[in-house]
Amino acid sequence: MDVKVSIIIINYNTYELTKKCIESVFTKTIATPFEIILIDNASTECKPEIFLELFPDIQLAKSRQNVGFAGGNNLGISKANGEYILLLNSDTELLNDAVTEAIAVFEQEADIGVLSGQLLSPDGSIQAQAGRFPSIMREIRELFRLNKLLSPKQRAHYYLGTECDYNVPIDADWVWGAFFLFRKSDLEFFPDKKLHETFFMYGEDMQWCYHFKKILNKRIVVHPAPKILHHVGASDKSSLKGFQRYKEKMLPNEARWLAITKGRIYARVFYLVKSLLYFSMKRNEENKQKAATYLSFACRALDKQK
Repeated sequence: MDVKVSIIIINYNTYELTKKCIESVFTKTIATPFEIILIDNASTECKPEIFLELFPDIQLAKSRQNVGFAGGNNLGISKANGEYILLLNSDTELLNDAVTEAIAVFEQEADIGVLSGQLLSPDGSIQAQAGRFPSIMREIRELFRLNKLLSPKQRAHYYLGTECDYNVPIDADWVWGAFFLFRKSDLEFFPDKKLHETFFMYGEDMQWCYHFKKILNKRIVVHPAPKILHHVGASDKSSLKGFQRYKEKMLPNEARWLAITKGRIYARVFYLVKSLLYFSMKRNEENKQKAATYLSFACRALDKQK
């Protein structure tokens, strides 16, 4: 039977998580022919061949060095035989036949470029993964509290994030890369016919979705039918938490992406407005830190972004 979907999982020192992820794919994916391509990103925790002993039907590809999330996924894509590509984080577990559910949505709606499912935390809460691209106008609306004039439904559409009802389909600007399904044929319209590798880790999902939405004119959808358990951040061994983690790991890539897509002047104004927003809020240490961080990116940090 022909492979319908190639499921790409990256392992980097996450043996237990990766094992549970693969087990869930074999257990839950019933109605769709699939292949699993496991990319070992130069792990040191264990020999990657142990996965072949546990799961002899998977493909294993070993990278001599850690090439990051984008590089690892492109390595898997180069070996993929499926009509669809599913990028699946090693810190996820399928809770239902999520692959079949997701492809069924694709088959019904030809204008979808990327589809993600409902991501659930271990406590059962739904993760707010639908996002809007950074926008100066949206930050200005926040700064002048114009959002208070919006109804809850309008806020949900305008801001997404935690404002949304994730029990219904959502059209987003970008989604997380934890469960990231797309047609392999769409890569024909990407630079070098593969996903961008601008970032080593963090920010790739936004960049990829931007290309699908703005260049290919396709929709980015979060659909509630596929159910996925997601241990957020479990595949990242960093001890950084909260805003400090965002500041160190995500913000530099976000700023670089914004400078690439909108230009440095736009990026500077964006972070300046964002800084003013937090300066205008309650003067606690967290808001002061955020205001100073965004001001730094507006004034100096963007000079380092190449």
